[in-house]
Amino acid sequence: MKAFILACIATIVIAVVGAAALNSVQEPVAEAFATTGVRL
Repeated sequence: MKAFILACIATIVIAVVGAAALNSVQEPVAEAFATTGVRL
């Protein structure tokens, strides 16, 4: 039972860290596709 709870906590921590990392890397679509031929 202790191992299961530890695995659940580890999964939650990994998900939170991953979400924070992805939010810092992503950029808005207006900046990502800002070229001369694109109209958004």
